[in-house]
Amino acid sequence: MIDGSNNISQEVEALTRQIAEHPHDDALYLHRGMLYWSLGRYGAAISDYERAAAINPESAAVQALEMSRSVMDFFNHDLYNP
Repeated sequence: MIDGSNNISQEVEALTRQIAEHPHDDALYLHRGMLYWSLGRYGAAISDYERAAAINPESAAVQALEMSRSVMDFFNHDLYNP
């Protein structure tokens, strides 16, 4: 059985290296944000979406940011913390 989260973590590491070399490439932040989201690292994903949107206000990251915030707003923390 292949561990998918390990592959995703490796992709995140590769993207992090690419971002270090190309810090103004909004597509790299968007892609890494999507990978973070799939790993359940929502804060890191939202941060990457925000960074991508700041670099390019017409990036698909703007929509990803809106959708991720909507999902997070929908989550009712009181149900899990009585």
